[in-house]
Order: sequence, then C-alpha cells, then structure tokens
Amino acid sequence: MISVQNHQLRLSGNKIALAVALALSLASCTTKKIGVLRSPSQRGEQGAASNNSGITTAEQAEEAKKLEAAKASENLKSQKSIALLLPFQLNHIGGMQPTAEDIKRSALALDFYQGFQLGLEELGEKGSKFNLQVIDSEDDNYRNTSLATSSSVKNANLIVGPIYPKEIRAFSRAIQDKNTLQISPLAATLASEFEVSNLVSLTPSIRVHSELMAKYVAKQFALGDVVLVYDIQDADSKQFLDSFMSEALGYNKDLQIKVVNSIAELNDNLVATGNNHIVCGTTNRNQIRTLLANMDVQTTEFGYGFKLYGHPNWAKLSFEDYMYMDRYELTLTTSTLVDERAEKTRKFDYNYKTKFQVAASDFSYKGYDAAIYFGGLLSKYGTDYVQYLVKESYSGISNDFSFDYFPKWGYVNRGIRFIVYRNNSFVRK
Repeated sequence: MISVQNHQLRLSGNKIALAVALALSLASCTTKKIGVLRSPSQRGEQGAASNNSGITTAEQAEEAKKLEAAKASENLKSQKSIALLLPFQLNHIGGMQPTAEDIKRSALALDFYQGFQLGLEELGEKGSKFNLQVIDSEDDNYRNTSLATSSSVKNANLIVGPIYPKEIRAFSRAIQDKNTLQISPLAATLASEFEVSNLVSLTPSIRVHSELMAKYVAKQFALGDVVLVYDIQDADSKQFLDSFMSEALGYNKDLQIKVVNSIAELNDNLVATGNNHIVCGTTNRNQIRTLLANMDVQTTEFGYGFKLYGHPNWAKLSFEDYMYMDRYELTLTTSTLVDERAEKTRKFDYNYKTKFQVAASDFSYKGYDAAIYFGGLLSKYGTDYVQYLVKESYSGISNDFSFDYFPKWGYVNRGIRFIVYRNNSFVRK
C-alpha cells in the first residue's frame, strides 16, 4: 500500500494532461508552515491560568503539542516514509494549459516518478506499506535548502533526490540528519566532488567504467597479445583513459601494454602472433571512423587480429556501415541496458502504458529499479536497511546496483554491465 501526502498523483493521458494533473496533485504536496489560531484569552492571558502543580494551561497545551508532534513523527517513521524530491518545476507553469517547454522541462521528473510509483505499488501488492511524500524541488538552490529542514524530509526513512548537482549540494549542506540515506538518482558526477557521507550515487562515474574495463581487458589478455591504449588526448579520452594502464597492470602484471597517440604509432606496435586489444576513449566520430577504417585495412591486407574496447557513449553510435565489426567483438561498459524481450521488461511496459497511457522511458525504468531495490530493503529491514546496502546487490530492468562505501563521500554504485556488438546491435555479454 502507498499513501501519498496529501494526494496521490493520478496521471493519465498525453503529456499535457499529465502535467496538468501533476500540477493539481502536487499543489498540496509541498511543505507549508501553518499557523495555529488561538483564542483571545490564550493570546493575552497565557500566564494567568495554572493548575495545582504551578504549570500554566498554555504551558500544558504547548507540552501536549510537542508530545503529539513527536508521536506523529514516530508514526511516520514506522510507516516507512519516503521523500521523493524531483524537479517538476511546476512553479514555471503559468496557467492550466502548459506549453511544450513546460512539458519538456517536467518530463524527466515525471517519468522517474511514474516508474518509482509503479515499483512501490508492486511491493505494496506483496504487503509492503509506504508513506510517500512527493515534493517539487523546482531545480532551485534556495528551495532545496528550505526543503532539507522540512518535516517531510525530517520524518523520512529514505530520501530520493534531488537530481541535479547544484540541488544536491544545496540540499546536503542544509540537511541535519546525516544517517538517513540521500539517493542521487541520475547525476554521474564523481561522488568525491560532493563529499556527502550519506549520499548514494546510483549512476556509476566514468572512472568506475574505466576501472572495470581495465579489469576486463586484463583478463582477456593471453600470451602473444598486446594491449594498445589509443589516446588522442581529447577530453573524453582523458577521462576514460587517464589511469587505464596503471589499473590494468594492477590486475595483470604480465600485460604487454602501451599508450599510443596516433594511427601510425598504433600500426608500428601491432603484433601478428596474437590479438591486438585496442582500447579507445574518444567519442569523436571522425576519429572513430579513421580508427575503424585502419583496422579494416590491417585485417584484410595484413591479417592482424583485433579486439576493440570503446567509451560507454559508443553505445549511442551506429556501426552498420562497417563490414568487419562483428570480427572485432566491440565491447563496452554500460550502466543501463534494457532487454525489451525480457519478461519483466514486457510486464513493466504493459503496466506502465496501461496506467499512464504513454510508453516508458529510460527515466521510468530508473525510477522503477530504484523503488524496487531501496523500497525492498526498507520493507525487509526497516530502519536498519542502511547496513545492508553494501551486502545486497540488485539486477533490474535497466540498472544493476552493487555499492561500495567510502566514509567521506558515501555509497558508490559499481553495477556495470558489459555489452558486445553483434549483428548490428549491442547485446549483453
């Protein structure tokens, strides 16, 4: 069961209808301070009335209020309360008819929320109960600073969001409870840049991709092979390849590995006795095209064998025009991969389309996976769920979660999947 304070969001129809419904539903979900009306006697004569113990009636009332508030807070905690802070930015919608820009601005948050909602509902069907607070973070620093001290956040067992780096920084600086986990759903920024001990970074950084690829390549190496790190020294190459050689040698000290900076230098170091493992970090299409064309020549005219490893963003590129791609076994790392044929994917897609009348997006899958994993831990272990984060991994529709903990900057996800290019598409290795 899910209870959403104060109204559950019911979203259907096209994106415009969704945004209108969202605006109406979330209007009462933001945190507000409500003043207490007192009678004239309470305002003007608070010190007059007292009981036999010397405590005034006003003091008794105040004490009762504090006890009631503490009890309410404790009740919320026991209900497995989740605060979901997403940048719907409803404050920018001027009227009842959102513009295309309004829809675009809210789409990411809306899709993530809807996937998250379906995940909690699925857990609810199995007996789990959650109190979900849906809050518009507005992508605003001041707003996030204020939300960090709100009752909705203070009473939460789990905080999901904010999303953007500047929001995360503003929110984490203001929040007082450093024991409640703060989930960063999308930001790929290095966790070390935030230095928030209770932050959980769901998106693996490019450094994690590089480290795990280095380990993988080291395992593929055999006697007679060579590993050539093709570094054209652009920004993407620097990020992905900066420590690749040292990482790979750390896993296999027998590696024959060298960094090369040009096609000519690469060709000078090819070996005919084994495989040439080419690791490339650029995402520049012209540079990639040049590399592949050279590999084709070296393969067809001189008989060299290649295995190719690329930057994670290569998954967005098309390689249909390259005849020998399957021969190179192009391997990438990815933190998201949706198998549309898998039963759990098809079930989620059907439920999502039925409920919201729109197709699921990558952000919908991310929201669902986050709900299933963290909601599942919270339901299973209660407030002790934090200690199980590094013990229990998860493989979902789109994401894998496997966390390492660093006292200075929190929990870092190392859930990476390897994909290989076969028959004009990438498949899980």
